[in-house]
Amino acid sequence: MINIDITLLIQLVNFLVALAIINYLIIRPVRGVIARRRAQNDELRGSADTIRSEADLKMEGYTARIAKARAEVAAARESIKANAEQTAQARMHAAGEEARAIQRAAADRVKAESAEAQRELDGRVGEFVQVALKSMLG
Repeated sequence: MINIDITLLIQLVNFLVALAIINYLIIRPVRGVIARRRAQNDELRGSADTIRSEADLKMEGYTARIAKARAEVAAARESIKANAEQTAQARMHAAGEEARAIQRAAADRVKAESAEAQRELDGRVGEFVQVALKSMLG
């Protein structure tokens, strides 16, 4: 059975003193350490978030620059391709004109040689007729 006397009061005072000492020596310092660690973790999280957002911004900038560079390269490629096609067309046209000029010159030369041969033959028709008549007559 529990007796209510002075020892109960002494035990209660001992308990409260022990609780105060434990609170002062153990619980407060542990709470302080926990609070400092929380603050430190919060600070580190904030730093990490800041660094992550800066990295994201830099990555977006790099991505934008890469996209811009790719667009510039594509535009330059198209420009060079169009220029090359124009140059090729101009060369093909010039080659066609040169070929037509050579063909016309060859046709003119053939006509001139044909006309000269015709004149030569016309001049010698009398000879051929006499040779043909001699061979026919005997």
